[in-house]
Amino acid sequence: MNSFTNSVLLFFSLPLMGFCIYVGYDVQIDFLHMSGAELPFQSYIYLGFGLLFFGLLGWRSVRRWMGVYIANKTKRFAWNTPISSKRKQRVITYTLLEVLVMTSLSFALYKILDFWVLPAGVLLFFSVESIVFILSGAKNRFRVGVSSKAIIAADREVVIVYFSGLQKITLGKDSIYFDYIKELQLLFPTDCIEKDQISDFKKEVQKRIDRDKVLIRNRD
Repeated sequence: MNSFTNSVLLFFSLPLMGFCIYVGYDVQIDFLHMSGAELPFQSYIYLGFGLLFFGLLGWRSVRRWMGVYIANKTKRFAWNTPISSKRKQRVITYTLLEVLVMTSLSFALYKILDFWVLPAGVLLFFSVESIVFILSGAKNRFRVGVSSKAIIAADREVVIVYFSGLQKITLGKDSIYFDYIKELQLLFPTDCIEKDQISDFKKEVQKRIDRDKVLIRNRD
C-alpha cells in the first residue's frame, strides 16, 4: 500500500515541481511562446494536483487507521499480539522519512508559488496526520491478529490474508506463503512478530486450516 502510494506521489511530484519552478520563477520557454507567469488556468492545475494528493493520501490514511482499529478488537481474535519492536522501529523511521519529504515539498511550494495552499496544504495536513498516527501506535496499537477467517497485521502497512480459497501453505523461516486458486500467492512476513512468538503464531494459523483441503509444507 505505502510503496504504491509513494511511487504514485513521486511520479506526480516531479512534474509538479518542474511546473512550479516554471511558473514561480517566471521562466521563459521559447517554444511555448510565453513565460511561466503568463500560463493560463494555473489555479486549476494546482487544484488538480491537490485533489490527486488528497485522494491518494486520504485513501492510505483511512485504510491504515481502519486496519489498526480492527486489529485492536482483540476479543475478535483467537491470537493477537503487538508487532515486534524491530518492526515498530522501522515503521517509525519510514513514517518520519515520509513526513520529512512531504514537509520539505510543502515548504518548497510555499516559497515558490502564490497558489501554494492547494497542493502544499494537502501534503502538510497528511504530514501532521502521519505524526499523529505513529504517536497513537506507540502504545502497542500496531498489532498482528489471527481469527477464524484471516490474519491481519496493521501498522503503516495493512496486510490481510484470508483462509478462504487456500490450496497450500508453506511455512518458511522468515515468511509464510499462501497459495490460492487461480495461481494467486500471498506472502506474510513474520518479522512483524517477536521471535519467541513466531512458533505460537504458526501453530495458531495451522489450527484454522482444513488439513483435508489445504497442503501444509514446512521449510524451517
